[in-house]
Amino acid sequence: MTVSRAAELLERLFGPGPEPVVTRAPGRANLIGEHTDYNEGYVLPFAIDRYTEVALRRRQDMAVHVYTAAFDNTFSLSLPLEEEKRRGNWADYIIGILREYSKLGPFPHGFDAVIVSDVPIGSGLSSSASLEVAFAMGLTHLYGFEMEGLELVKLCQRAENDFVGMPCGIMDQYIAYFAKPAKALLLDTRSLQARPVPLNLRNVCFLIIDSGVRRVLASSGYAARRKECEEATFWLARAFPDKSIRALRDVEREMLDKVREKMPAVLWKRALHVVEENTRVLTAVKALYGDDFQALGKLLYASHVSLRDFFEVSIPEIDFLVEWGINHGALGARLMGGGFGGATIHLIPAEIRDTYVKEISQAYVQTFGKQPRILEVAPAPGAKMLQQTGNGPKKFLG
Repeated sequence: MTVSRAAELLERLFGPGPEPVVTRAPGRANLIGEHTDYNEGYVLPFAIDRYTEVALRRRQDMAVHVYTAAFDNTFSLSLPLEEEKRRGNWADYIIGILREYSKLGPFPHGFDAVIVSDVPIGSGLSSSASLEVAFAMGLTHLYGFEMEGLELVKLCQRAENDFVGMPCGIMDQYIAYFAKPAKALLLDTRSLQARPVPLNLRNVCFLIIDSGVRRVLASSGYAARRKECEEATFWLARAFPDKSIRALRDVEREMLDKVREKMPAVLWKRALHVVEENTRVLTAVKALYGDDFQALGKLLYASHVSLRDFFEVSIPEIDFLVEWGINHGALGARLMGGGFGGATIHLIPAEIRDTYVKEISQAYVQTFGKQPRILEVAPAPGAKMLQQTGNGPKKFLG
C-alpha cells in the first residue's frame, strides 16, 4: 500500500476538491495476554507493519460519503446524525465513531472519505481498531476537535462497544495509537499505563498464519466469554469478601485452588486462564528483556493450551497450525485474537523461515483443502498523520 493511495482514490472517485487530511494506523499482533484486557489485566501487543489509511476531505454541504476499497463499497448519510441503526457491516465502525464525535459538538459540514487497508480482516490483527483510530484521528484534524491521544483511544473503544456491539477491551485501539517502533507495549489495562519492551528480532521472526476461518466477534462466543468472566468475578468476590475483587485481575491462583470443588466448573476454567495468563505476560516481559526467545516460546504455547482447554476458544484448524509448528521447529505458537477462527502467531528461528512457510502451507492444504495466508510481521510505530489540513486541532497529540 503506497502512502498516497487513499488520497489518489479519493480524487478519482469524488473528483477534485480541497486538500484532504490523510491518516494511517497499524494493525496489531498480541504477543501474549489474550482475553485479559477486559478483565483489567496485562497485555503485551505490538503494532505490525500493515496499515489502514484514511483520506478525508470537507464538503460544502452536510452529506457524508465513505468508500472502502476492501469491499469496493460506499455508504452515505447526512449530518447531523439521525437515529442510525446498525447496518451489520464495516459502516457500523464509521457510524459509531461519528456518534461519539457528535457528542462533542455540531458538525459544521460533511465530508468525503476513502479507506484503504492491507490489514487482513477477521484474522485477529485488529483491522477494526486500525480503521477506528485512523478515521477518528482524521476527523479530529478535519473538524478541529480538541482531543488528547488517550481520549481518542477511549472514544474508539466506546464506538465499538456501544454501537457495533462488540464488548472489546481497550488494547487494540491503544496499541494502534501509541505503539513504538521495535517495541512491544506492556499495557496495564486497569491504570492504562504502558511500558515499552524491546523486541530484538535479530535471529528470530514472527509469522502470522491465518486459518482462513472467518469469525465475526460481535456475534461469536466472545461476548459469552466476557459474560462468563464477569460471572466468575462476582462469584469469587462473594467467596472472598475480604479481598476487594472487582475484576479477575484481583484473583490469585491460590484462591482458585481453594474453591475448585465449589465454583461452577466453566467459571473456574475461565478464571484460571485469565489469572495464569496475567502471570505469563509478566514473565514474557522478563524473557524479552533478556532476549530469551526459548522461554518466550514456551510461554506462547502455554497460552495456547490454556486458550484451548480452559477458555475454550480454539478450533481444529487453529490447533493444527499450532501443533504442527511446535513439532517442526517453532520456538512457540498460539492462537491470537479473540478466537473461534482467525490466525495464529508463530515465533520461529529466522533461518528456517522459508522451509517452514512452505511446509506448513502444504500440510494445511493436505489436511483442510485450503491455502493459509502467511504474513511475516515486524513491530511498527503507531498512528500517524500523513497529511494535515482542515481546521486542525488546538490540542491533539497526547
